[in-house]
Formats: sequence, structure tokens, C-alpha cells
Amino acid sequence: MSKDVESRIIDIVNEMKSSVVSIITTRLMVDEWLNATPVRGLGTGFFIDNKHVVTANHVVQDATELVVVTPDGDEYEGELLGRDPEFDAALIRVEGARSVKSVKLGDSDKLKVGQMVIAIGYPLGLLGEPTVTLGVISAIGRSIRTPMGVLEGLIQTDAAINPGNSGGPLLNLDGEVVGMNTAIIAGAQGIGFAVPINLVKLTIDEILKFGRVVRPRLGIYGVDLSKPMARYFRLPVDRGVLVVGVLPGSPADDAGLRQGDVITAIDDEELSSIVQLKVHLARRFIEGNRVFDLTVVRGRTRYRIKVSI
Repeated sequence: MSKDVESRIIDIVNEMKSSVVSIITTRLMVDEWLNATPVRGLGTGFFIDNKHVVTANHVVQDATELVVVTPDGDEYEGELLGRDPEFDAALIRVEGARSVKSVKLGDSDKLKVGQMVIAIGYPLGLLGEPTVTLGVISAIGRSIRTPMGVLEGLIQTDAAINPGNSGGPLLNLDGEVVGMNTAIIAGAQGIGFAVPINLVKLTIDEILKFGRVVRPRLGIYGVDLSKPMARYFRLPVDRGVLVVGVLPGSPADDAGLRQGDVITAIDDEELSSIVQLKVHLARRFIEGNRVFDLTVVRGRTRYRIKVSI
């Protein structure tokens, strides 16, 4: 590593560490005799402005109390504004926080495999200044199964992520948050996952606008179409979302979508994944749009289908 890169990393850490906080949660665990016992949990979060903290949904789920602790040791009561199990993100409001700095949010769509990243958080409940680890983007678009369900479109990194890091920022070398650390694979080394920040932005915008996560649904079961899948089914295209099921009475059903269709574009934006489709629907929905144009390949024919949600 060159001295210039090393100096840049040090500058980013010094600039961003006051934005990263520890989150202490309290949950009530009920035993088989219905006795309730308070249990403490730990996680990480980061300020996006002077009163809003982003963290992981699984950090705050079922919490009866939230305490946000800054690197200076100041403690603030947190109010959970909303959470999003689909993208494993949550938003907390903190009033009166001093000596904190908001992060800069980047564009996770621009990430490249091999790009260097920095993870910052409070692993294993260590307080004081946050822990910093360095790695690269190992893969993008990963899907994993967690106790909370399947998480899609994740960033995979070899930057060390440990219990307690969940909810912390993943930064590029421009000092921008490109992901939110969320999960590790138990027993594996050098495999951690982060939610792309563009997905987290959707959660933030929905909660701030609607007071909760409001996500439009087409009413399909879909999978990312790959080249091997396209060859197996002898499809004329090898990118898009393959429809494997349509819910009766859903917007997709009303619009005439069928099992076996391939959605290749939405509003003239080419599609390569189900996550991309969900993000486009959610973003346009926040903007007030309720009608979407789908480009669909059925057999050897290409159709334009209008869907109202």
C-alpha cells in the first residue's frame, strides 16, 4: 500500500469516526414460565444528519429501549422511527446530540469488485473510539439467508466484520458510505456482507415521507435470469427478471403478466436483477408515480405492458 493511500485512509477515519455510534438495546425475553427478563444487545449506527441515526433492523428489532453512545461517551435516548426487514435497515431519532458529524452518502451502484473499502464499528461491545478494518469488495449482488429471512443484492467484503459491527458504515476511499454492515457467515473468515447504501436510502426516504416503510408490489415471484438459465429454458434473452409465479388479483395479474415471462426493462431502464426492479418501483413510488411501463419478453415476442399499483 502506498503512503498516499495510507494517509488517505487515516484522514477518512479521523473525519468519520465521530459519525459512528454504539447502540445499546434492551429486549424483554420471556421464558417458559412467562417471566420477563431484560436482555441487552449491542450494535453500531451512524449519523446521516444531526438527529437521525441509521442502523441495522436486526439490531433494534423488538427493542423496548434504545441508547445511542457517541465516541466521547455521551449517551442519548433513541426513538425508533421505523425499520425495514427487507433491506435490514432502521432509522432512529436522537435529540440534542453534541459533537457529532453526519456521514456522506455515496452511490453503491458505482461499486466495482476489487475496490478498497473501510468498515467502522463497535465489535464485541468495545466502547470508546470505533474499530476500523480494511478490505476490498469481493463480490456484489449476493443473496444470503439469515434468521430474519433472505437478504438480496448484498455487497460481499473481506473487511473484518464481527458481532456488534452490524449497522456500521462501509466506506470507499472518497470517505463516502457505500454500504451498511449487516452479516457474517459463522465459521468463515474474510466473508462479510453489507447492504448497499442505495437500498438504505430508500428505507430512509420512505420512513421520513410516510412514517413507515411503504413498498409497492407487482405481485410476482421472480428470479434473476442468468445465461445458464436462459440456455436451459431456450430463452431469447439472458438478462432480466424471470417470472416464476403471479399472485392472483395482483397488479401483475391484472396487467396480464404470466409465468415464464421475462421482464427486461421498467420505464425503459434495463433490468438485470429482482433487486433493481424493487428499487425502481420504490423510488418512483416515493416520487408519486403509480403507473409503470414494463418491457416483457414472452416466447419470441417482446411486449410493452402497463402496470398500475
